[in-house]
Amino acid sequence: MEEWMNFYQKLAKVNNFKIPRCILLPATIRIEIHGFSDASERAYAAVVYIKCFNESGQSQTRLLCSKSRVAPLKTLTIPRLELSAALLLSRLVKKVVPILQLSIHKIWMWTDSTIALAWIKTEPHKLKTFVSDRVAEIQTLSKDCHWKHVSSKNNPADLISRGCNVDELLKNEMWFSGPDLQTDEYEDNQLFPDPSYRDELKCAVTLSITESSSNFYD
Repeated sequence: MEEWMNFYQKLAKVNNFKIPRCILLPATIRIEIHGFSDASERAYAAVVYIKCFNESGQSQTRLLCSKSRVAPLKTLTIPRLELSAALLLSRLVKKVVPILQLSIHKIWMWTDSTIALAWIKTEPHKLKTFVSDRVAEIQTLSKDCHWKHVSSKNNPADLISRGCNVDELLKNEMWFSGPDLQTDEYEDNQLFPDPSYRDELKCAVTLSITESSSNFYD
Protein backbone atom coordinates (compact mmCIF):
# COMPACT_ATOMS: atom_id res chain seq x y z
CA MET A 1 0.00 0.00 0.00
CA GLU A 2 2.83 2.36 0.85
CA GLU A 3 4.45 1.72 -2.52
CA TRP A 4 1.16 2.46 -4.29
CA MET A 5 0.65 5.74 -2.39
CA ASN A 6 4.19 6.80 -3.23
CA PHE A 7 3.49 6.11 -6.91
CA TYR A 8 0.15 7.96 -6.75
CA GLN A 9 1.69 11.06 -5.17
CA LYS A 10 4.46 11.26 -7.76
CA LEU A 11 1.95 10.83 -10.56
CA ALA A 12 0.82 14.43 -10.07
CA LYS A 13 4.19 15.54 -11.44
CA VAL A 14 3.07 14.35 -14.86
CA ASN A 15 1.43 17.78 -15.14
CA ASN A 16 4.97 19.12 -15.60
CA PHE A 17 5.52 16.79 -18.54
CA LYS A 18 5.88 18.96 -21.65
CA ILE A 19 6.91 18.01 -25.17
CA PRO A 20 7.57 20.73 -27.80
CA ARG A 21 4.96 20.69 -30.56
CA CYS A 22 7.40 22.00 -33.16
CA ILE A 23 9.54 19.12 -34.42
CA LEU A 24 11.28 20.86 -37.35
CA LEU A 25 14.08 23.40 -37.43
CA PRO A 26 13.71 26.59 -39.50
CA ALA A 27 15.04 25.97 -43.02
CA THR A 28 15.24 22.22 -42.51
CA ILE A 29 17.03 20.52 -45.41
CA ARG A 30 17.28 16.93 -44.19
CA ILE A 31 15.17 14.72 -41.94
CA GLU A 32 15.99 11.36 -40.36
CA ILE A 33 13.93 8.97 -38.28
CA HIS A 34 15.65 7.10 -35.44
CA GLY A 35 13.87 4.21 -33.76
CA PHE A 36 15.08 2.28 -30.71
CA SER A 37 13.89 -1.01 -29.25
CA ASP A 38 14.67 -2.82 -26.01
CA ALA A 39 13.35 -5.59 -23.78
CA SER A 40 13.56 -6.88 -20.24
CA GLU A 41 11.92 -9.79 -18.44
CA ARG A 42 9.06 -7.44 -17.52
CA ALA A 43 8.31 -5.64 -20.79
CA TYR A 44 9.50 -4.69 -24.25
CA ALA A 45 9.35 -1.27 -25.85
CA ALA A 46 10.02 0.98 -28.83
CA VAL A 47 10.60 4.72 -29.09
CA VAL A 48 10.85 6.90 -32.21
CA TYR A 49 12.62 10.24 -32.74
CA ILE A 50 12.82 12.72 -35.60
CA LYS A 51 16.18 14.37 -36.30
CA CYS A 52 16.39 17.51 -38.45
CA PHE A 53 19.32 19.31 -40.05
CA ASN A 54 19.19 22.87 -41.39
CA GLU A 55 21.22 24.97 -43.81
CA SER A 56 23.42 26.29 -41.00
CA GLY A 57 24.58 22.81 -40.03
CA GLN A 58 22.48 22.71 -36.88
CA SER A 59 20.66 19.55 -35.86
CA GLN A 60 17.78 18.87 -33.50
CA THR A 61 16.26 15.62 -32.24
CA ARG A 62 12.72 15.41 -30.85
CA LEU A 63 10.71 12.60 -29.31
CA LEU A 64 7.90 11.54 -31.65
CA CYS A 65 6.20 8.59 -29.97
CA SER A 66 6.74 5.40 -28.01
CA LYS A 67 4.98 2.14 -27.33
CA SER A 68 5.43 -0.69 -24.85
CA ARG A 69 4.06 -4.14 -24.15
CA VAL A 70 4.07 -6.22 -20.98
CA ALA A 71 6.09 -9.40 -21.44
CA PRO A 72 3.82 -12.41 -22.12
CA LEU A 73 2.92 -14.79 -19.30
CA LYS A 74 4.62 -17.57 -21.20
CA THR A 75 8.29 -17.17 -20.42
CA LEU A 76 10.41 -16.11 -23.39
CA THR A 77 14.16 -15.79 -23.59
CA ILE A 78 15.55 -12.25 -23.54
CA PRO A 79 16.69 -12.52 -27.20
CA ARG A 80 13.15 -13.49 -28.24
CA LEU A 81 11.77 -10.54 -26.27
CA GLU A 82 14.35 -8.28 -27.93
CA LEU A 83 13.13 -9.54 -31.30
CA SER A 84 9.54 -8.83 -30.26
CA ALA A 85 10.64 -5.30 -29.37
CA ALA A 86 12.22 -4.92 -32.80
CA LEU A 87 8.94 -6.01 -34.39
CA LEU A 88 7.03 -3.51 -32.24
CA LEU A 89 9.40 -0.79 -33.44
CA SER A 90 9.01 -1.82 -37.08
CA ARG A 91 5.22 -1.63 -36.83
CA LEU A 92 5.38 1.73 -35.04
CA VAL A 93 7.70 3.33 -37.61
CA LYS A 94 5.64 1.93 -40.48
CA LYS A 95 2.56 3.61 -39.00
CA VAL A 96 4.13 6.92 -37.97
CA VAL A 97 6.22 7.87 -41.02
CA PRO A 98 3.30 8.20 -43.50
CA ILE A 99 1.40 10.37 -41.00
CA LEU A 100 4.25 12.91 -40.94
CA GLN A 101 3.90 13.60 -44.66
CA LEU A 102 7.54 14.65 -44.80
CA SER A 103 10.41 13.69 -47.07
CA ILE A 104 12.54 11.39 -44.92
CA HIS A 105 16.20 11.05 -45.94
CA LYS A 106 16.99 7.94 -43.89
CA ILE A 107 15.40 5.72 -41.28
CA TRP A 108 17.70 4.20 -38.66
CA MET A 109 16.56 1.32 -36.45
CA TRP A 110 18.60 0.57 -33.33
CA THR A 111 18.76 -2.40 -30.96
CA ASP A 112 21.29 -3.26 -28.26
CA SER A 113 20.82 -7.00 -28.85
CA THR A 114 23.46 -8.49 -31.15
CA ILE A 115 21.45 -11.73 -31.27
CA ALA A 116 18.22 -10.06 -32.41
CA LEU A 117 20.19 -8.00 -34.93
CA ALA A 118 21.82 -11.14 -36.34
CA TRP A 119 18.41 -12.81 -36.70
CA ILE A 120 17.01 -9.74 -38.49
CA LYS A 121 19.84 -9.99 -41.01
CA THR A 122 19.26 -13.73 -41.58
CA GLU A 123 17.02 -15.23 -44.26
CA PRO A 124 13.76 -16.26 -42.50
CA HIS A 125 13.67 -19.77 -43.99
CA LYS A 126 16.88 -20.58 -42.11
CA LEU A 127 15.26 -19.87 -38.73
CA LYS A 128 12.83 -21.76 -36.51
CA THR A 129 9.15 -20.82 -36.61
CA PHE A 130 8.86 -18.29 -33.74
CA VAL A 131 11.87 -16.27 -34.85
CA SER A 132 11.28 -16.85 -38.57
CA ASP A 133 7.75 -15.40 -38.51
CA ARG A 134 8.86 -12.25 -36.72
CA VAL A 135 11.99 -11.76 -38.79
CA ALA A 136 9.97 -12.09 -42.00
CA GLU A 137 7.57 -9.36 -40.87
CA ILE A 138 10.39 -7.11 -39.65
CA GLN A 139 12.21 -7.43 -42.96
CA THR A 140 9.02 -6.61 -44.88
CA LEU A 141 8.10 -3.60 -42.74
CA SER A 142 11.62 -2.17 -42.53
CA LYS A 143 12.98 -3.00 -45.98
CA ASP A 144 13.91 0.67 -46.50
CA CYS A 145 15.44 1.07 -43.04
CA HIS A 146 18.97 0.61 -41.73
CA TRP A 147 19.28 -1.73 -38.74
CA LYS A 148 22.21 -0.98 -36.42
CA HIS A 149 23.57 -1.92 -33.02
CA VAL A 150 23.57 0.64 -30.21
CA SER A 151 25.09 0.34 -26.76
CA SER A 152 22.66 -0.15 -23.88
CA LYS A 153 23.68 3.16 -22.31
CA ASN A 154 22.62 4.96 -25.51
CA ASN A 155 19.30 3.16 -25.85
CA PRO A 156 16.41 5.32 -24.59
CA ALA A 157 13.96 2.41 -24.99
CA ASP A 158 15.66 0.85 -21.96
CA LEU A 159 13.84 3.40 -19.82
CA ILE A 160 10.40 2.02 -20.61
CA SER A 161 11.33 -1.64 -20.96
CA ARG A 162 12.60 -1.80 -17.37
CA GLY A 163 10.17 0.82 -16.05
CA CYS A 164 10.79 4.05 -14.17
CA ASN A 165 9.04 6.52 -11.89
CA VAL A 166 7.92 10.01 -12.88
CA ASP A 167 10.93 11.72 -11.31
CA GLU A 168 13.33 9.57 -13.29
CA LEU A 169 11.44 10.19 -16.52
CA LEU A 170 11.31 13.97 -16.14
CA LYS A 171 15.04 14.16 -15.38
CA ASN A 172 16.11 11.94 -18.26
CA GLU A 173 17.29 14.26 -21.03
CA MET A 174 18.02 11.38 -23.41
CA TRP A 175 14.35 10.36 -23.32
CA PHE A 176 13.24 13.71 -24.72
CA SER A 177 16.13 14.47 -27.09
CA GLY A 178 17.52 11.05 -28.00
CA PRO A 179 21.08 9.81 -27.48
CA ASP A 180 24.21 11.51 -28.79
CA LEU A 181 25.28 8.82 -31.25
CA GLN A 182 28.87 8.83 -32.44
CA THR A 183 29.92 8.49 -36.08
CA ASP A 184 31.35 4.98 -35.60
CA GLU A 185 27.96 3.70 -34.43
CA TYR A 186 26.59 4.31 -37.93
CA GLU A 187 29.31 2.21 -39.55
CA ASP A 188 28.83 -1.42 -40.55
CA ASN A 189 31.01 -2.89 -37.83
CA GLN A 190 31.31 -6.66 -37.70
CA LEU A 191 29.44 -7.83 -34.60
CA PHE A 192 29.66 -11.36 -33.27
CA PRO A 193 26.45 -12.41 -31.52
CA ASP A 194 26.30 -14.71 -28.53
CA PRO A 195 26.54 -18.40 -29.55
CA SER A 196 22.90 -18.82 -28.46
CA TYR A 197 22.03 -17.11 -31.77
CA ARG A 198 22.46 -20.54 -33.35
CA ASP A 199 19.76 -22.06 -31.12
CA GLU A 200 17.11 -20.64 -33.46
CA LEU A 201 18.73 -21.87 -36.66
CA LYS A 202 17.15 -24.83 -38.40
CA CYS A 203 19.28 -27.93 -38.67
CA ALA A 204 20.41 -28.44 -42.23
CA VAL A 205 20.42 -32.03 -43.45
CA THR A 206 22.53 -32.89 -46.45
CA LEU A 207 21.70 -36.12 -48.25
CA SER A 208 24.35 -37.60 -50.46
CA ILE A 209 23.51 -40.44 -52.84
CA THR A 210 26.21 -42.44 -54.53
CA GLU A 211 25.18 -44.54 -57.49
CA SER A 212 27.52 -47.25 -58.70
CA SER A 213 27.05 -48.97 -62.01
CA SER A 214 28.53 -52.26 -63.10
CA ASN A 215 29.07 -53.49 -66.62
CA PHE A 216 27.53 -56.92 -67.23
CA TYR A 217 30.40 -57.90 -69.54
CA ASP A 218 33.18 -57.04 -67.02
